[in-house]
Amino acid sequence: MNETLEHKRAATTAVKSLGLQTDLRATALVLAAADCKVGSSLRLLIQLNAGDPELKILVEEFLRREDSGQAKATGQTFIVSLLVPFSMENKAPKEECQLSFDRPPLYLALLDRIEQEPTALKLEQVKFQIKAGKEFVHQDSWTRVVGDRHAIELVIIPQKAKPLSSFTNEEGMKLLMGPNYQEAETKPFALADLKTSARLDDAVMQVTSLVCVKDLLIHLGVDLALRCLRSEPRLHSTEYAKRELISPLLFVASVLAGELEVAAEFSTKDSDAAGSVDFVVLLNSFVISVVEGKLHDTLKAHEGQLYASMHACREQYLRMKLKKRKRETDPMTQVPSAGILTNGTAYLFYRCYHGGQPKGQPVLTCSEFMPVDLHKGISAESAADSVMKVVKTMVQLFVDQKKALSSFWSQRAVQ
Repeated sequence: MNETLEHKRAATTAVKSLGLQTDLRATALVLAAADCKVGSSLRLLIQLNAGDPELKILVEEFLRREDSGQAKATGQTFIVSLLVPFSMENKAPKEECQLSFDRPPLYLALLDRIEQEPTALKLEQVKFQIKAGKEFVHQDSWTRVVGDRHAIELVIIPQKAKPLSSFTNEEGMKLLMGPNYQEAETKPFALADLKTSARLDDAVMQVTSLVCVKDLLIHLGVDLALRCLRSEPRLHSTEYAKRELISPLLFVASVLAGELEVAAEFSTKDSDAAGSVDFVVLLNSFVISVVEGKLHDTLKAHEGQLYASMHACREQYLRMKLKKRKRETDPMTQVPSAGILTNGTAYLFYRCYHGGQPKGQPVLTCSEFMPVDLHKGISAESAADSVMKVVKTMVQLFVDQKKALSSFWSQRAVQ
């Protein structure tokens, strides 16, 4: 009787340690009381709740720790012989590695170990498939492929990241927000309250002789008017020509928001997407907004590319600056991702909130369509007035992004 009671207590402790919901915990305790064996009760719980992947991961992790202890006690090992190509081209010869485990690892544990191997092809930074013989191995098939073996030979098949421009809207949204994404919600974006009499910072005054915000806005109108006089915006036939109307607004907005840099043709890459972004606005290497310039008025047809750019720039920063692993959660969820789609004569603004939302699901918002009336012969004053709403939206977006980033680093410093 005492032995049975001890088994029940052990089962209760094990189930509670998994952090299960109340109904699932109760089910597990009933099963544990019925057969008085922790392992078999939890395995049965997996079968009864096969549709709950989070529960399955929790339970399997407990069983892995339990079985790992048993394997160490008996001196068992499981050997993985790994063949890794030296480059993305996947040409011979291959680099050979040998991984040793106390027992056949869970699939995610296997991936984690593979990505930590110091191979010439940095597996932490690329997508890849795993092949055992002629069969590609996935999470669902891994246990069956291993069977009762004590060793297995695996081949890594690397996959190139997709070009940013090849992402459909659906693919880009899934990449940015996850598989349970929701369509962007159209909302008004806040406008900055620009004090025209406010002085510019010393560095700007020194190199431009401009003194206040009003001077800078007048300068923007003159710049745009000159460009329109010598190049009719409505006749632009290349994306490069369109960018000539975009860059003046970006540089002015970055000055008004303060402490920001603008970079053109910004190269970015993560394991899913890679390419060059037309413009990015940076604060201490963090991309607070990406900007994609397009040729035609059908801006929304290019949302997939914008979403992929927002994701790739963010992941690149997390990997390089915060040493984030591929399957680790985003530590910067309080800092939104932002992007701008434009053809120089119309603008759309986007912001993706990654954290603090119901059920932790990211929320994507999109501004209203903002047309800009720039044409040949427009006066400097009219040009400045035409783009004022866009400039104010840019400035406020950049300021909000700066505040979110500053808050993140302040909290991180305290921790």
